[in-house]
Amino acid sequence: MIKSNNQYINLDVLKESTFDDASIIKEIMELFLEIIDEYVETLTYQFPNKNWDLLFKATHKIKPNINMFGISKLESTILELESNFKNEQNLDTTNTLVTYCFSVFKEVKREIQTELKSMNDE
Repeated sequence: MIKSNNQYINLDVLKESTFDDASIIKEIMELFLEIIDEYVETLTYQFPNKNWDLLFKATHKIKPNINMFGISKLESTILELESNFKNEQNLDTTNTLVTYCFSVFKEVKREIQTELKSMNDE
């Protein structure tokens, strides 16, 4: 069904937890695309405003999705961001992490959209 030539996402956990049910997988993928957009928007607008609490909550909320979609390139970054926002620490290096998140999420979205398209074409 889903071919895995993805560089950013690994759908094994998602497939396993949904018993490889295509309709559930599609629904979760579509929801995750919305969550990514919300998260990127939060980072975009709240990071320059130093709204650490809101940033922490948004990062904490997206964390389980990082694992479910097997986005290994972001696992340590999200944990570090979560800690930095929560403790308001290492904020000088946090900008680099936020920028990295943007670039990875852009690719993650592209891969998920490609998967959805191939699922719809089947």
